Amino acid sequence: MPLNMWEISQMRETRAVAVLCLLIVSLASMAEARPLAAVQASGSLRVAVYQDFPPFAEGQHGDLRGLDVDLGAAIAERLGVKVDYMVVNAGQNVDADLRNAIWRGPIVGGAVADLMLHVPVDPRLGDGKVVIFAPYYVERVVVVTDPAQTGGDTLLDAFKDHKVAVEGDSLADLYLMGAFGGELRENVVHFLTVKEAVEALQRGEVAGVMAQRSEIEGALKDERGQYRIAAMPTPGLLISSWRPGMAVKEDARDLADALETIADTMIRDGSLAALFAKYGLTYAPPQK
Repeated sequence: MPLNMWEISQMRETRAVAVLCLLIVSLASMAEARPLAAVQASGSLRVAVYQDFPPFAEGQHGDLRGLDVDLGAAIAERLGVKVDYMVVNAGQNVDADLRNAIWRGPIVGGAVADLMLHVPVDPRLGDGKVVIFAPYYVERVVVVTDPAQTGGDTLLDAFKDHKVAVEGDSLADLYLMGAFGGELRENVVHFLTVKEAVEALQRGEVAGVMAQRSEIEGALKDERGQYRIAAMPTPGLLISSWRPGMAVKEDARDLADALETIADTMIRDGSLAALFAKYGLTYAPPQK
């Protein structure tokens, strides 16, 4: 018997619902956490690193390089597996990054990572869906200045008379735009990246740069000795330092335990300090 239009419509809706359910199940399975045994059985550890974040990660797959890239490889080697990288675009906040990289996956579908590096160790992050652990260094906001312009002044009010560069929409940007009642605002110069800000300093276009110490040192490379890097007094700045660490999905705690042991060993045996030295960075070990 031929089907009428209503029956055909109902069949199409039923098929659409079935396809949607299969898609949801598929995406959910792709986002499942892998405990330690599953990672070891697969022979590889998938590590999430931030895109375009020198000196920690830069380049494309096949030419991915940086401190976090090397750290991921070292961790995988000590775990007895190969490393596979997932390159993550920084989202609106860390919670969004954790959601996309660790516990749910990208909204358009795709696998998640077993481990994400460079996550601030803060119990308020992760929406209860991740474990954040193993801080591996201390990051700090500092200012690098050109003594030839500032006369060696290491106070922020030097930028009432001199230009200071920042990465746009960064912690340093927000702070300097409001510091001293906004007195520095006209002298704050914005760049897309810390690297570009440091290049402006090297060209003599600005007298200083305010940013994370590791990013400044990584951009200066061998020219660090020509400039002065200092953690200047920053009254009113609530967060001037933090401890980047690692994150896995909440139900992969045995993997977290194994990785924390590896991280602790790398701190004690000097492996982490050596990685920082490789990239010309000052290593500040975390306080447990």
